[in-house]
Amino acid sequence: MGRLRACEIFNNGAYTLIAIESIDFRHTRTKTGGYMFGTIIPIAVIMCVFDGITVFDLDGKPADFEALRRDIPELNSLLPSLHRLVEPECDIQDET
Repeated sequence: MGRLRACEIFNNGAYTLIAIESIDFRHTRTKTGGYMFGTIIPIAVIMCVFDGITVFDLDGKPADFEALRRDIPELNSLLPSLHRLVEPECDIQDET
């Protein structure tokens, strides 16, 4: 696994999705030049909603949030303040 990075992929004010990706770069030299290529592999998804943060791996199982925070220092700057997220309005009406 290469270097891990976090990037926000969706935010609508009610919830935020952050993708965790592994980045790996490789290079090769030949007699006629050089080649450089990279891969981006998704690792996990962080879902931030008004009542908390949930982390899933790509199999849909819970992942270790604290380990990701240790491995990706810039993750804290992407996490929204939970008090800024609003509870989505529900269209279901109580018929009692």
